[in-house]
Amino acid sequence: MKLGKIEKWFINREIHSKKVIERAERLLDLIDIKPDQSFLEIGCGSGAASKHIYKKYRVKLVGTDVDENQIKLAKKSIKDLNNITFLVSDSTNLPFKDKSFDIVLSINVLHHIYNWMDALKEINRVLKNNGYFVLADLLFTKWAQRIGRLYPGQAFGITAANNLNLFIANNNYSTLYSNISKPLMWSNIEAIYRKSIAGNGR
Repeated sequence: MKLGKIEKWFINREIHSKKVIERAERLLDLIDIKPDQSFLEIGCGSGAASKHIYKKYRVKLVGTDVDENQIKLAKKSIKDLNNITFLVSDSTNLPFKDKSFDIVLSINVLHHIYNWMDALKEINRVLKNNGYFVLADLLFTKWAQRIGRLYPGQAFGITAANNLNLFIANNNYSTLYSNISKPLMWSNIEAIYRKSIAGNGR
């Protein structure tokens, strides 16, 4: 889903980018990242977090976003940088081969995708065995899910903890870290999952 002008203005502000970078760094510092590992950020927006991650961890980084204008912004400041690429791409249909990435990062993306489980399937497909899936997002409470489903035309994904947990279990991920805030209409989740060698990714 492409964001509206007001949402785009909000997420492109420097203060918002700083918060996303701090959140990503806090999670990524919990795992062992090696230079030149392959790294994918889905829903990278203007690329602020991707560029910070690239410079700090020296990974081979690809950032994707469904919005071509956000990708144009992201590309503006990487002319002299190697091993970082930004692409227009739908997270439910990623243009990469199976098992292409060591690490996949998704921060506040899934709840913007109506068919968010399809995005998870794509993340699983492109993630290598023993790779890390780093997630930060919203999880809706059961009653908020019921309200959301009354509006089948709504654009947002009604992300649910039970569906996420089932996906993680069915695809043989281990949970290395998980923190879920106390829910009101929704809760915030931060988690690091590791894909088992026996994972079901193609």
